[in-house]
Amino acid sequence: MSGEAPAERFQNFVKTYRTESGSMEYREKIQKMTVTGERSLVIHFDDLIRFDPELAKTILEKPEKTLKDLDQALRRIIESEDPEFAEGVENFHVRLAKLPEEHHVNLRKIRSQHIGQLLMVGGILTRASEVKPKIVEAVFICQRCGEVMPTKQLDTKINQPSECFNPSCRRKGPFKLIIEESKFIDWQKIRIQEKPEELPPGQLPRSLDAILIDDVVDIARPGDRITLAGILHSTPETTPRGGSLVTFRSFLEVNNVDVSEVELETVEITEEDEKKIKELAEDPFVYQKIIRSIAPSIYGMENVKEAVALLLFGGQPKTMEDGVKIRGDANILIVGDPGTAKSQLLQYVARIAPRGLYTSGKGTTAAGLTAAVLHDPDTGTLILEAGALVIADRGVACVDEMDKMREQDRVAIHEAMEQGTVSIAKAGIVATLNARTAILAAANPALGRWNPYKSVAENFKLPATILSRFDLIFVLVDRPMEEQDKMMTDHILALHRAQAIDKSPPVPPELLRKYFVYARKNVHPKLSQDAAEKLRGFYLDMRKMGEQPEAPVPITARQLEALVRLSEARARMALHGEVLPEDAEAVIRLMQFSLRQVGRDEQGLFDIDSIYIGVSKSQRDKMQAILDILKILEEQSGAPVPLDAVIEKAALDNLDAAFVNHALNQLKNDGILFEPKPGFLKRV
Repeated sequence: MSGEAPAERFQNFVKTYRTESGSMEYREKIQKMTVTGERSLVIHFDDLIRFDPELAKTILEKPEKTLKDLDQALRRIIESEDPEFAEGVENFHVRLAKLPEEHHVNLRKIRSQHIGQLLMVGGILTRASEVKPKIVEAVFICQRCGEVMPTKQLDTKINQPSECFNPSCRRKGPFKLIIEESKFIDWQKIRIQEKPEELPPGQLPRSLDAILIDDVVDIARPGDRITLAGILHSTPETTPRGGSLVTFRSFLEVNNVDVSEVELETVEITEEDEKKIKELAEDPFVYQKIIRSIAPSIYGMENVKEAVALLLFGGQPKTMEDGVKIRGDANILIVGDPGTAKSQLLQYVARIAPRGLYTSGKGTTAAGLTAAVLHDPDTGTLILEAGALVIADRGVACVDEMDKMREQDRVAIHEAMEQGTVSIAKAGIVATLNARTAILAAANPALGRWNPYKSVAENFKLPATILSRFDLIFVLVDRPMEEQDKMMTDHILALHRAQAIDKSPPVPPELLRKYFVYARKNVHPKLSQDAAEKLRGFYLDMRKMGEQPEAPVPITARQLEALVRLSEARARMALHGEVLPEDAEAVIRLMQFSLRQVGRDEQGLFDIDSIYIGVSKSQRDKMQAILDILKILEEQSGAPVPLDAVIEKAALDNLDAAFVNHALNQLKNDGILFEPKPGFLKRV
């Protein structure tokens, strides 16, 4: 057997290899190929090493030539199984999976020594060109004698025959390409980029172009995490005028594409890890331990950390029978004074989350968040490049300084927050990409610090359209409080002095990360009847508060959906397959805490419009009263109304002059009033 060629060795492997259970795995796969019409046979390299180490070594040493021999050997095997099927297929491919560990190369570690080698590289698919037909055998016809000349095409440009194949002609042209008789193959160019969790601090992510041929095109899309097996090649870089440089650009000629990492398999969980996870889940204090393990170096913020823990576990996404999708990911906003550790908390979550991504508002654009349409410098065609929310699909996107983002950029995340998708319609490209991302955002108050004498809307710099998409909103106010300040001072100084005090979290970060992955992957909680009754009771009690004619709307169905999501996340925290009443009670407490901070009007009544519209009902009623006063005065005089007259009349209705001025300015900004001359007002 040692003297056999690789093709014969491979045929022997396919025909005789048996798994540990005794099944002839690859013979069965080939029989399936003839039925389903597949053209590729995926070989696990581990099987090849066990069966024929010499053949495996030959493939690794001379990958390009050996893989072509294996493709031909596969054709011969299929011809013997089903000659009719083999005759109708142009190309069969042997594709390799699970290469040896030494051939797994990080994108950042690819060097010149790897050129010509068989490699396995993983990353995020950020760009994908359209699928194009590539000519592999061009058929030319001599226009003088009519000789038909098939010519193999190996370069990037079409090569014509040097002379006519007809011995009696032998002319050097003219030749015409017959497209209908030429042979083509599907071709696609993609780009993969380093995963965010593998990126060294302060470094730009590295990327690598790859070429897909035949039946591996279009099986992954931007945002997917993929593993490519292929041969590394290089091509000379060119100057703008077409001259060749001494530097070369690397690209991967892909043999196999594995899209299995599109889920959460990026974190490996061993049997020992699973045992630790299950032991932790059985601990009656598992909730407190996990919450205390979230950013342990940040003092206090228990309610915020509990909400962040729920966000990391996430609820259960659902698809209704009519195709309507209900998101399972929670979105949380933290608005706080400077120095309240918002950024540290976001950066911690981005590190601990299985697919965490951190971005800051000022340096973020709409295209960077969603997707960009770019020109491919090589082909000149338009290509789609995935942005941060698409890359963080099924993960957590931490958006710091959200108030510093430009309004037109901030609008881009509306769809991702509610639908879990990103829709692009630019330059003729219409596409919808997955962005099933939990968003944890932080912002500063409008005036730098939270002003308790201003309304919620005046303290927020963010528009109501985006505030309404957050399940929970927390306000961190930096107020001097003697006892709390003492404890925080001791905590910070102890951290800096690195005293012997045990500051390690109850759950180590690596185990916590694996716990999140295990829970999201294996636990799919359902709402129990008792828990549903708890949520129902809370929701209906809150709604009853708004039944009086003058009462504001305290809560809407959006909060009810948020409660369900968060309850499911809390059940996942203890690996429960069912949401228990205590889970519902815990998230109701969190929701009440959030609504007390941001969902009240000036009179202390619960009013969800202060978040959803930006103006509470009591403020709306006062503004309507001002408009009614203006209408009466305008009808009496038949001319624009002096500002002083409006303020004087409003004072009789106990409306404060400062509020009247503020309301009139807002009505002017909204286009409801205008100022025909200074100091006078008129309705539009």
